[in-house]
Amino acid sequence: MNFMTKSILTACILCVTFVAGYLVGSNAQPTTSVLNSSETERNQHTTDSSLTTTTSAFNTKKSNAEQRASAPAPTDKSEGSIVSEEPLLVDNGDIIALFNDFLTYSTSNSDYKEYGKKIDDIRNILISSSADLALLLEYFEQVPIDSQASYMLVSIIMGLPQELSKPAMQRVMENALLKEGPENATNFLELVARTGVKSPSITSSLKDIAIFSEKDEETLRALDMLMPYELSNVENQQVRERLLAAINNSTNPDNPYYFSQLLRFSNTAQREQLALDAFHDESNTEMQSIIMDSIQAGTLDRSAALREILFSIAKQDQNELQHQAIYTLLYRFDLSQNEYNDITQGKNLNIENIIF
Repeated sequence: MNFMTKSILTACILCVTFVAGYLVGSNAQPTTSVLNSSETERNQHTTDSSLTTTTSAFNTKKSNAEQRASAPAPTDKSEGSIVSEEPLLVDNGDIIALFNDFLTYSTSNSDYKEYGKKIDDIRNILISSSADLALLLEYFEQVPIDSQASYMLVSIIMGLPQELSKPAMQRVMENALLKEGPENATNFLELVARTGVKSPSITSSLKDIAIFSEKDEETLRALDMLMPYELSNVENQQVRERLLAAINNSTNPDNPYYFSQLLRFSNTAQREQLALDAFHDESNTEMQSIIMDSIQAGTLDRSAALREILFSIAKQDQNELQHQAIYTLLYRFDLSQNEYNDITQGKNLNIENIIF
């Protein structure tokens, strides 16, 4: 092979190599482009997702803001009115806690309008719930009778409709009497006196205390809450015997009051005899004064015998009851002019602004 032939072959080989290299380079370029495009699409997708999330969050915040903007504006209590405390009573199911909260409020606040509203709130709960009423009554029976809570509970319960208040208080009273202890009758009497609630069972208990109690204070208080017509003849006689026994005890400091009660529970003839007996004991001035008061009040009938005794006392200048006897005669008895002059002459009496 000559030199020329070698040169031509070499040129052909170089040409083929160039063409092959060109073709390889051309095929590689599209591949790189596809990969870049795929990566670009993924980045674009990620960007779009982030944009979508951000937009969604923004729209959510905007929606919440719009809801708050469209909600009714809170009432400004400071304009034209006094801002009051939050209502004391919330429906937490515990009436005792509500009452104790009210009790605390009542000791530290003087807003009587709000005070009355809170009482009404408690009463409304008791009216609508017999279970709450029963629970509060059970609590009532445990508090000391002389505590503020006891007085508040009486006030709240007595403000309920009568068909609720009367049986409720009757239950508390009767349970107080059934309790063991020296103060059970005293507590019962206190509750009856506070409320004025009466029933056949309460009246019966009052009579038992008046007749059988060994404590003078309990007897007298029970009698204060009884009327003579509520007693049978037998019971009336038992009461009179109880009172007479106390009166005959000369050391009893309540003798005058026992005597006053004895007059109440005696009939007309018995009252006059008691009065005459008292006047025959000149040292018994306290009971004589009670008799004159009874005559003036109309609870003791005017009689000729009593009229004569009063005239005798009215003429005794040294008698400490002289003026009271004169007043009793002037106000309760028919007097002639001579009798009138006889007991008023020289006396410095002031009767209805008229000086005698």
